[in-house]
Amino acid sequence: MKQIIVCMMVALSTSSIVTAQNQPTFRFNAGPELGFATGSFSNTHSIGIGGSVQGEVSLQEHLYGTASFGVTAYKGKSSGSNTNYKVATIIPLRVGAKYFLTGGFYGSFQLGVGFLNNTTPGLNIINPNTDASGTAFAYSPQIGYEFKTKNYKSIDATFKYDGYSGGNKIGTVGTIGFRLAYIF
Repeated sequence: MKQIIVCMMVALSTSSIVTAQNQPTFRFNAGPELGFATGSFSNTHSIGIGGSVQGEVSLQEHLYGTASFGVTAYKGKSSGSNTNYKVATIIPLRVGAKYFLTGGFYGSFQLGVGFLNNTTPGLNIINPNTDASGTAFAYSPQIGYEFKTKNYKSIDATFKYDGYSGGNKIGTVGTIGFRLAYIF
């Protein structure tokens, strides 16, 4: 009887250790973002300031699944014809993958949707006389590095391109951005 109890306890402890190793870990990070308008978007807007939050779940040893949400406001430019462009607000909601190449270096790619809010005519490349507010397909290739802090937490520094394609109403909007986030 004692042998059966000992065998059952060993089996339960082994299964709980194996299960604990297979449990996906979840990480959460948040931080500010700085963006710069590119392409035709840079004709009407310049620098953007915002922030984002991202959840990450481990899928394999070096691979994480990601989900992110944020908001960035881009300052409108003034043109020589007394036209002042309003602030353009972009709210991306994306999911993707993050793969650690070596050490803290990683590559990431995210897809999703972006909500663009700018009622200034002229932002739309295809039809400059239309309202450029709406929903767009969002994509974001990224590279970054995670730095360890003294208390064994991490800081995530990311360089990225954010692209938004919204068809005839929005056209294509592109930005280059930097993100610095604290990993909880």
